[in-house]
Amino acid sequence: MIRKYGKALAAVAGAALTVAYGALSGDQRIEPDEAVQIAIAAATAIGVYLVPLTPQYRWAKTAVAVVLSVLQVLATVILGGLDSNEWIALLLAALTVLGVGAAPAVSSNGTSNATPRQPTPTTSQPA
Repeated sequence: MIRKYGKALAAVAGAALTVAYGALSGDQRIEPDEAVQIAIAAATAIGVYLVPLTPQYRWAKTAVAVVLSVLQVLATVILGGLDSNEWIALLLAALTVLGVGAAPAVSSNGTSNATPRQPTPTTSQPA
C-alpha cells in the first residue's frame, strides 16, 4: 500500500498534522487564517491523490504539492503575517512537500515515480 499510495499518504499525513496543529495551538480554536491553511493542506492531499503519474510527468504529484505549498506560504503571509505559529505551519507545508517528493507512488496506468531503467546496450561480437 505504501508503495502504491505513498505520495498520497504523505500528503494526508501533512494535512492531518496541519489540522491538529491548527486546532491545538494557540487559543485552541481554528481561526480564519488557520482554516485557510487547513483547506490548502486538504486540497494538497486531494490533488496529490487525484493527479496521475505519466511516463513524461513522473514528477506531477510532487509538482501539485509544491504549487499548493507556495499558495500556503502566500496565504499565510498575506492573511496573518508571520509569528511563531505561522512558521510552524509553513514548516509543516515544507515537510509535506518533502514527504510527497520522497515517497513512492504507482498510478493505475502502471507508471511509477521511479526513474525508468535504460536498457543496457548489447553489442554483438563478430564470430
